Amino acid sequence: MKKILLLVVLMCSINYSCLPDDSDSGADPDGPVISNIRFEVTTTRNTAAIITTTINNDTQTDEVENLPFSLTYAQVEIESGTYFQLTFLENGVYNVTPEGSSWTDYTAVLNIYIDEVLVRTDIFNVNEDNASTIREIDLTVN
Repeated sequence: MKKILLLVVLMCSINYSCLPDDSDSGADPDGPVISNIRFEVTTTRNTAAIITTTINNDTQTDEVENLPFSLTYAQVEIESGTYFQLTFLENGVYNVTPEGSSWTDYTAVLNIYIDEVLVRTDIFNVNEDNASTIREIDLTVN
């Protein structure tokens, strides 16, 4: 019985050693990789915004009525030189009266994820004076 068990283990070892490893697959190691890309905007105050996402030359603009915002692009081909950009522009409506403004300062966080790994982030303070400034983060894959 021990000889049969030893023979089975030996055969399995030989068979396993003959399987190609990942480096023998013939795939170009510098070629494109397929990944999921997620763009995300969170704020410390609910507001409306105009958010633009870009992958290479493909751009999508969304007028968002309520934040947070998240958009995932599934199965994106990524190779060296692939460009990502996320922009945020405050677009809320606020009342200004002789007593003051309904504006409240807040913080915006912009994130870009590749396969659920955070690869680019930035935090911006948004106040009444700089609300019309476009905030952006970008990334070019090396």
